[in-house]
Amino acid sequence: MAKTIKKTTEKSSAKPKPVVKKNNDLPWINPVGGYGDILMLSGVLKIAHDQDPKNKYNLVRRTKYTNLLKGHPAINEIGFPPKDAHFVNTNYWNAENYESGNFRAFQLLAESFGIKTPVEEKLFLSGEIEEDPVLNKLIPWKKKNIIISPTSDSPRKMMHPMAWHGIVERLAAEGVLVIQVGKISDLHIKGAYSLLNLTSPRQLISLIKKCNFVVSCDNFIMHAAKLVEKPAVVVWGPTKPQVYGYKDHIHIQAPLEHCQLRNECLGPRFSQNYATMCPLGPEHCMNKIPLDQIFNAIFTLL
Repeated sequence: MAKTIKKTTEKSSAKPKPVVKKNNDLPWINPVGGYGDILMLSGVLKIAHDQDPKNKYNLVRRTKYTNLLKGHPAINEIGFPPKDAHFVNTNYWNAENYESGNFRAFQLLAESFGIKTPVEEKLFLSGEIEEDPVLNKLIPWKKKNIIISPTSDSPRKMMHPMAWHGIVERLAAEGVLVIQVGKISDLHIKGAYSLLNLTSPRQLISLIKKCNFVVSCDNFIMHAAKLVEKPAVVVWGPTKPQVYGYKDHIHIQAPLEHCQLRNECLGPRFSQNYATMCPLGPEHCMNKIPLDQIFNAIFTLL
């Protein structure tokens, strides 16, 4: 005779296990833009994490950016997101207020992470910024040392190379060592000590710490100087210091009042222009910045 199985209706006395938030439940960040944008993003993430240590994010693995964000207190995991991942939008240039030019990029980026603005703009880099002894031994340091960074991913932010040659020539006459940094494809400015394609972003930041100040267009070097609290002379054309620049730097704006293309040069609606040369050629706004104005700013810092 088969045994009758007695069903129990008693409830288990075991306590329910707490729900653990999985890494995949955290919002993801897919970094975009240049290295300067990553320094701003890193600063915003640090503010969000300082306000609430529970603010954690997963980071999409991108070779170009991983080294700058690795070890960040707000980054939980660096990897590859699942299909149903939730992303925080970091494209601040697509924000409704960006195109007006009256809102700062850092503040718009902070708002996308739910940070109440305005907020103090502090850039951040995790870990120690260590000097490279081999690189330091290679450079023929002088009493005064300046880094120049003439180039940008957008040619429309750049002055003519001869303007930079004039700056280097003038500084060399004063006994200043001028160190040029950038990519291998950048044109070397005659008279500058070239470190083109010889430094990582972290090495560049350590070099800026060691130099007196930088002279740059709107690019990563300007942001890196802010990070390590070094003075900078920054030349501007189609982009605005009111949006990207820092108040403790010296800003020199190209004359735009007579530019035929000033309202259709760069910006979200003209993204196709970013990697192209200005069609005005010699009349490009950056070529109309008076060199004496740049010299005066540089010698104020010297």
